[in-house]
Amino acid sequence: MKTMVLETTSLVRYLISKVCAMMAVSRYYVPLQVVYRIDLPVDQEERIRFFTSFPKDPLHKGSVQLRTGALIGLPSTFSYRTAEDVECSSILVAQETVDWNSSAGEDLRNSLVLSDKAKAFVIGREIYYVKSFNVHIDMLLQTCSCVLAYITGSTLNLNFLLTLRLKPWARFMVFSTVAVAWLFVYIAVDDAVHCLYDNKADRLVAKLRKIYAEGGVEYYNTVLRQNRALRTLLGSRGTKQFTHYGNVVSLWRNPTVQLTSRRDNLLKYLAEYEHQNTIVPHDAVESEPNTEV
Repeated sequence: MKTMVLETTSLVRYLISKVCAMMAVSRYYVPLQVVYRIDLPVDQEERIRFFTSFPKDPLHKGSVQLRTGALIGLPSTFSYRTAEDVECSSILVAQETVDWNSSAGEDLRNSLVLSDKAKAFVIGREIYYVKSFNVHIDMLLQTCSCVLAYITGSTLNLNFLLTLRLKPWARFMVFSTVAVAWLFVYIAVDDAVHCLYDNKADRLVAKLRKIYAEGGVEYYNTVLRQNRALRTLLGSRGTKQFTHYGNVVSLWRNPTVQLTSRRDNLLKYLAEYEHQNTIVPHDAVESEPNTEV
């Protein structure tokens, strides 16, 4: 039985190593260490598939709570170890070449390189995303919104006899207003749930070890610097997409927590680690080195 469990568990680690090999990463222990640190059940490990994604941000689809499993995409930039590894000739901004000698171009190139602890934080965060029941909640919210919109329309029609009093075009306007109202309710609740999961994922990863919290701070600072560089390189379009601090401009929705807020939350977790180090005797501190993820 023990041999069977080890063979099953090794499957996900093998797949991760193959993805890292495709990304030309010479040292692929980071994903392996993160999976080991989170200590997922074997059946959930089997449902995770990693692949190389081409958008600049990590992404995830599905959930390990589903039979179909989950996909986690790691950017191709994860293969970069130093700024010299960045393939400048293949990177375009708004379908135009980048002046890499400018300050904004240099900031962009440096922001494409992450340390191992920052990569570990990202991988851990994505694993906690797919470990959650976010997919189920999204489906539940969509179903409830449609059902409640139908019930609201039916109740109005029954109580005010809309079929008899209003012409078809007027009833269409009333029912459309009800549908739009519930659509706005769904969007507001859905955004709030996503923000809740954002903060929860960051917190769970930061609680693994101090080095993960440090990696999270580094990652969000790097993304903010990248967005500021893109804001400059894109000109007038950049000011509409990114704020002066590097946050993504959002006019009326908040589909995710702002990057500065996520970084500040991780700084609070780091402060908690520092506080624990000051009150715990040196010989009681965990002897495990804090330089590996």
